Amino acid sequence: MKSYILLILLSVILIGCQNKDNNSSKIPVAAKIQDTVSSMEESKEKIPDSIAIVKSKSTHGLILTSNALQIINKNTGSTCEIPFGKPFDQMIEIINNVLQSKPKTIGINSECGAGPLKMVSWNNGLTVVFQNKKSESKTSETNWQFAGWFVGSNSKNSKKISTMAGIGIGSTRAEMESAYVLSVSKTSLGYEFSTSSGLFGIFDGPKKESKITSLWSGLSCNFR
Repeated sequence: MKSYILLILLSVILIGCQNKDNNSSKIPVAAKIQDTVSSMEESKEKIPDSIAIVKSKSTHGLILTSNALQIINKNTGSTCEIPFGKPFDQMIEIINNVLQSKPKTIGINSECGAGPLKMVSWNNGLTVVFQNKKSESKTSETNWQFAGWFVGSNSKNSKKISTMAGIGIGSTRAEMESAYVLSVSKTSLGYEFSTSSGLFGIFDGPKKESKITSLWSGLSCNFR
């Protein structure tokens, strides 16, 4: 019965996403993404409380975006955003369902500048970062919420994860600059770059053919 209910919820959500995609088919990709971000402030219906929202890895994928992640329907191109603030349990099962894979590691780093961060990593190089938000109640229950993501090197057998523009680990500086306006500076981490929208990363050198070795958005635990 639970699976039947979740499938009904899935159908409702995907129909809503597809309708939106059809209505905006003539809008540039960048505008679509911005519209999605704006509409999330007005409506919380895109990502339901239900954590089972996809059926198979063949029809859905995960997209990197600033201050969020997105689920894309590969058949229709419609997307549903997963914004920062999503509870830990729901977030993990959403990603497990999309990637059709369970995390390879789960741990807490207590030495980060933002305080203790819970980090969950998958074989495709994705690490999702959670911050413990204090509850309004006086209980001592932990309340880990989605607060950032990081992508590094991945397993050779796993599929590359990227932004809507196709930018990911291994993309060149020239490719990055063709898709985003960015600033680059030499830091203790290397040739570090950032965009005004909130994407950050590292190139392995200063040249146009230099490649991205790390990419992240939101809270991170980088030591400079």
